[in-house]
Formats: sequence, C-alpha cells, structure tokens
Amino acid sequence: MTRDEIKLKIETDPVFINIKRFDYSIENLIDRYPDGAPLRLIAQALNMTEEEVQETYNNVLTKLKAKF
Repeated sequence: MTRDEIKLKIETDPVFINIKRFDYSIENLIDRYPDGAPLRLIAQALNMTEEEVQETYNNVLTKLKAKF
C-alpha cells in the first residue's frame, strides 16, 4: 500500500490504522491500550511523525479551550 493509499484509508475508514499487528483496527489497539497508547504507536497508526501527532493534539486542545 502506498503512502497516499494509507492516508486515504485512514481518512475514510473509521477503524483503519496503519499497524498490521493490530490487524489494521483501532478497536484492537484500544483493547490493548485502554488508557491510551504511546505516542510512537499513535504516530505509526496515523502514518504521521511523533511531532505531527503532538502538534495536532496541541491544536485540538487550543480549539477546545477557545470554545469553553
């Protein structure tokens, strides 16, 4: 699967993650890490760098804080 195909699958399939050992399923990842997965796994699952994940997380928090 190419990087573009993976990106499209992540954006359109609500359970798809880019980790074969979890059968490409976010549900399996959540079962294994119910209290939150390590940053490196989140990055791998979303086909992002750890820095991109952290930046996205910070942006979401900023937007949420602005709403309340």
